[in-house]
Amino acid sequence: MTDAVLDATNKTETENTPRKRNAERTRKAILAAALKEFAQAGFAGARIERIVKAAKCNIRMLYHYFGDKKGLYMAVLESAYMDLRTREAELKIDFDKPLDGFLELQRFTFDYFEKNPRFEGLLRNENLQHGKFAAQSRVVTETAFPLRRTIEKLIESGQRQGIFGPDLDPVQIYVTIAAMSRFHLANGYSLSATLDTDMTAPEWRKARLDHALALLEGYLTRGAR
Repeated sequence: MTDAVLDATNKTETENTPRKRNAERTRKAILAAALKEFAQAGFAGARIERIVKAAKCNIRMLYHYFGDKKGLYMAVLESAYMDLRTREAELKIDFDKPLDGFLELQRFTFDYFEKNPRFEGLLRNENLQHGKFAAQSRVVTETAFPLRRTIEKLIESGQRQGIFGPDLDPVQIYVTIAAMSRFHLANGYSLSATLDTDMTAPEWRKARLDHALALLEGYLTRGAR
């Protein structure tokens, strides 16, 4: 390859790099704006015009990256699930200490939902649609495989050590962990009014987490030898 060709190649790569970076920034901006819109308005109520305005791009770019409104919604849904699963995978789970592992998973899940209200809103709206988009996504299902295997290994370790009781179901356990992390958020306003308790108060949230940890530990260890 001649020096002239090398120079031309290097120049092209240099020119393409900022373009790729700008494209990725635009794509991320659209996803962030769309997450907010879909979380607040749901799929049917979301407006593409509001999304492109918030993302500071034009509608042509949105359709270029995502095809249509459904394609954008699926991308938002999958991106949200992948973020959750990626952060779960970063947990330092010690399978020789299974109870600690489960309690850490509970703390993480509780904290994640509290700090990511748009994900909670997205899930709430997806369930109003009977989960029809989630059911179409291989990403939503497949990214949960490592989590399920982690739970299974923790159960196996705990039972082998005599710490956990028998007949523990990994799906039931995760549903319980998620429910104890989400229910007070999804129903916080109505429950606060019904029970005359401010469930947004930091001290109440801390007490809720302590309660969830105690319940999880009690369930896992019941009937242990």
